[in-house]
Amino acid sequence: MNKRGDRPKAGRLPGSYWRLWLASSISNLGDGVFAVALPLMAAQMTDSPLAIGLIAVFFSIPWLLFSLPVGVIIDRSDRRNVLVIADMSRGLLVGGFAVVVALADVQMWMLWVLAFGLGLGEVFFDNSAQTILPMVVPHAELERANGYFYATEVANNTFIGMPLGSLLFGLLLWLPFGLDAASFAIAALLAMMLPGTFRTTGNGSGTTGVSPAKVSVGADVRIGLRWLRSNTLLRNLALGVALMNLAFAATQATFVLFVTRDLGISNGLFGPVLAVVGAGSLLAGLLGGWAVSKIGRRTAMLVAGFTPVLTTAAIGFWPTTWWVVAMTTIQALMTTVWSIVAVSLRQQIVPDHLFGRVNSVYRWVSVGVMPIGALLGGLVAGRFNLRAPYFLASGVLLLAALLVTSRLTTSAIASATKAAADSAMPASQDSDGPLADSMPDDADETPLLLERGHIEDLL
Repeated sequence: MNKRGDRPKAGRLPGSYWRLWLASSISNLGDGVFAVALPLMAAQMTDSPLAIGLIAVFFSIPWLLFSLPVGVIIDRSDRRNVLVIADMSRGLLVGGFAVVVALADVQMWMLWVLAFGLGLGEVFFDNSAQTILPMVVPHAELERANGYFYATEVANNTFIGMPLGSLLFGLLLWLPFGLDAASFAIAALLAMMLPGTFRTTGNGSGTTGVSPAKVSVGADVRIGLRWLRSNTLLRNLALGVALMNLAFAATQATFVLFVTRDLGISNGLFGPVLAVVGAGSLLAGLLGGWAVSKIGRRTAMLVAGFTPVLTTAAIGFWPTTWWVVAMTTIQALMTTVWSIVAVSLRQQIVPDHLFGRVNSVYRWVSVGVMPIGALLGGLVAGRFNLRAPYFLASGVLLLAALLVTSRLTTSAIASATKAAADSAMPASQDSDGPLADSMPDDADETPLLLERGHIEDLL
């Protein structure tokens, strides 16, 4: 809401939360349908790994091009309005594409344009969505609140949406895209119903006594860059996640060809296969917070960082259906556990009035590499074979895991969370202050926050 002190006390989730939950649930059902339909259509149009890989390139490149200025816009705007506009825009884009599919011949360049437009909308949506939930839910309830979000997201996206997408694609090619467009529109309408405003109460410019309107976009971007650069923990996490996303993008870019060509899985079974893989993410969403509290943040991230090195290499060495599904499921579980820790650390450490800019810089670094990874994956698969990207990814993941091992220490985590709690303490004494009631009772609490996306598993 417009004041941190307006948030409800720990122990119950407010009506605003449930509106967000419902909007997310409906939108994720459409996302699951779309996530299957688009690669299936691409695979039906071409056998070129590079052409299909370019879909992932165009989807993720807006993070590299626009994430920094979008963070400034979010910190200067009502974050609810950003969500509404982003979802309405994406709904219109996918709806228009559904009409084209129904009435005309689809060209490959249309898929690239669609991917770029949806990727740009996601830059606005995801960067804004991460800032809203802490403004609605007390920090003490974030783990429970986001746990509900994630369990519902995986259930609707993976277990319902993806199999439904395969079925609808087999019936009428335009149906899955029409359903996704409707889900965006409904989610936008539900977001409109959120009461109050979602502007930050801190100085949006980050400069005392300076109106945000008098600060240039470039100056605001530099504020976010300087803040992230000065925070050793989050800076190293951003670099580690960048390497991981580079690796995952290389394999995801041609995954549909790998599954349908090398493994021989039919279009109708592509969605159910992804649903099985989603079981790993669902399990991590339900139990990840509890597991992290038992083994500690550093241990959880080390296990989650090293495991994909092994699972990715194992897929390349043994491309058998049941083995690939098992390894990918384990990998999905591990990347979700990583996200539980990494995303919640950002949420706890970054000041609210800077969150849009700092978060956009973080994701500019970590997600901006994905088009590079997708392009590399397509090129390597085209030059060698569809298994080759997995060996490339395994090596990059090993570098990421070694970086995490050397830089992510228990003392670094404790120091960063304590510094954030100490800096917020004076403001928390004023119920109308921008950080009132915003810090958890236990500085080492690990809330769970989900990243919404079609392609990336780890942000």
